[in-house]
Amino acid sequence: MIDQVPCAQCGAPVSESSARRMNGLCISCKMKRTRTDPFHVFYNSLIDRVQRSRGGFDMLSEPEKLYFTVMLLRNEVNNGGFHQYFINSSGSYYGYTEKGLVALGATHTLDLLRQAKDILFPTISVPVNTELRRRVIPIVEPGAPAPEWANKLDELDRRFYADSENLTSRLKAFAREHRFVSEQQGADI
Repeated sequence: MIDQVPCAQCGAPVSESSARRMNGLCISCKMKRTRTDPFHVFYNSLIDRVQRSRGGFDMLSEPEKLYFTVMLLRNEVNNGGFHQYFINSSGSYYGYTEKGLVALGATHTLDLLRQAKDILFPTISVPVNTELRRRVIPIVEPGAPAPEWANKLDELDRRFYADSENLTSRLKAFAREHRFVSEQQGADI
């Protein structure tokens, strides 16, 4: 039997594990909050500009590039680990991600990112081209035992998930500092 707790906002039953991951909210309340969260709205506007505007990523301001790339890292690693970050298009922004982590003062996360890079690309720079990166990056074969490099990445993922630097708070402070969201907009989030 799954232990359930009431949603902090509407009172609907939600599993304890889901409530922990979603700050006490059920999925419905979490989605409502996400649509109105000024940081989420801003990040989605960056995604839209990168994917739909003629100049894409290059048209973002320098602070927007740093914010965007660190958000990509945070989202990709939280969704599927460092391997997913590097295998997807997000890995194309590795250099900017390093700069962004420096700008945020997220030295622990920067160290984890660099360790992951050294595991997957020990002798070369991270290729900017996604297809080239995918040809170089190792893959775990289905049904095969996890190789040592995969176990090392898993450990880095666990350390990232522990979030000792509170990366999300740093991103929000950066967004406020650069006036991507107003102090008033971001005060309650």
